[in-house]
Amino acid sequence: MRNITSYLNDKLKSSEHTVYNKSDPKMNIIVSRARTSVMDSDYWTVETIRESPNLGDISVAPRRYKPYGPPNRIYEIHVDNGIVGTSIREYPDRLKEGWKEQFILGSGSSVAIGFNGNWEAYRKRWRLITEECPWIFWVDENNILWRQHWDDESTKSELAYNVTSVKAIRAWKNKFFLERDQGIVVAYILKDGSIWYRSYSQQLNGNYAWEEARQLLGFHGGAISLNMFITNDYRMGFTIESSEGEIYWYLTKRNWAGMAIETDKITISPYQLSTEFIPLTYLNVFIETEKISISPTSINVSRLFANTYNEITGVSNIPDENGDWGWIIEFSTLNKIPNLTLDKIKIIDEETPAFILIDRVEAISERTYRLYLSSLVVETGLHNILGNVSIVISDSLNEAGYTYLEFSDSFKPVNQVWVDIPLPEVEKAWNE
Repeated sequence: MRNITSYLNDKLKSSEHTVYNKSDPKMNIIVSRARTSVMDSDYWTVETIRESPNLGDISVAPRRYKPYGPPNRIYEIHVDNGIVGTSIREYPDRLKEGWKEQFILGSGSSVAIGFNGNWEAYRKRWRLITEECPWIFWVDENNILWRQHWDDESTKSELAYNVTSVKAIRAWKNKFFLERDQGIVVAYILKDGSIWYRSYSQQLNGNYAWEEARQLLGFHGGAISLNMFITNDYRMGFTIESSEGEIYWYLTKRNWAGMAIETDKITISPYQLSTEFIPLTYLNVFIETEKISISPTSINVSRLFANTYNEITGVSNIPDENGDWGWIIEFSTLNKIPNLTLDKIKIIDEETPAFILIDRVEAISERTYRLYLSSLVVETGLHNILGNVSIVISDSLNEAGYTYLEFSDSFKPVNQVWVDIPLPEVEKAWNE
């Protein structure tokens, strides 16, 4: 995942990042160009964004329309004396206009900014080509985290509550697999010190959507600061400082398939064709001799996926048509399963442990499925489950008819509503 306001790459011809000194009420943006390595102290150009005795959090992001050369504008969001505001600066600033104030969002304590866009290869390196305007994020005085597409107020929406700090980054997008777009990742710290995140990413149908909130599992300490970064081998990472003063790093898997080498084109054609004619025996039935000519009308070649490895790439419970989150589980797989049936799926309550019955399975797309739970055994669905729920897929077949190796994943149901189950009542008692 990638935030181009903070990511330095000594191979790029232009890179930007921000530096903030808590003891100095000024925020500087540092811009470098031309060289491929830092050679001396005058390598950096330092520019003051704003000066204020009560300057707080600030975040900067450049807009780029071409995969080469410098960006054409810089966008900024800040907290000044407890008020969240925005500004822009043309780049390069040939008219010497400086930073131009834009609009005010109200009271707040923490801010972040990030551009959505697409990665394009230029001279064997991938560069982010951005949209016209960025997404902005801020935590208001009630600790509610908001998002908005720059100045478009119709896109303003709440992302989370009880939030103390927020960061955003545009992560890697694999152009060859839609389901591997990590999207704009918005990570935030809750008052209890836990780390959560939401992503704005491209779905299998090609549309962009804000996905459900997910907790950064594995981190169990109380977080006091957070940052994110991307690596040159197509990973995204979290850097977290705990209340004990320890630093934790978390890295995703590589999102590299098809990205690390130039694309190839494979053309398939028949190597050799042959036609065999079978002699015909004619009976003399007092009709003229007939001649039958045979030739192939078309040739079709099919390539079937035969790999036996598969994995679950995402799983969560979703609401039904009544808004009830306890009865539908949706999950996606790395490779498609042409004919997934109920006998290939097991749903397990890990806390009990106990099996959860499924009424039916529905294929939403080639790699996305929905499981509709049965109330015959568990009358409360997912609502009264205390721990994680496992989903296990076994004996499923790929396109070529080979059996996938068993694969599984687990998740913690969200939006549960505890259902009280009355104790059984004694209807009759007697002694003998």
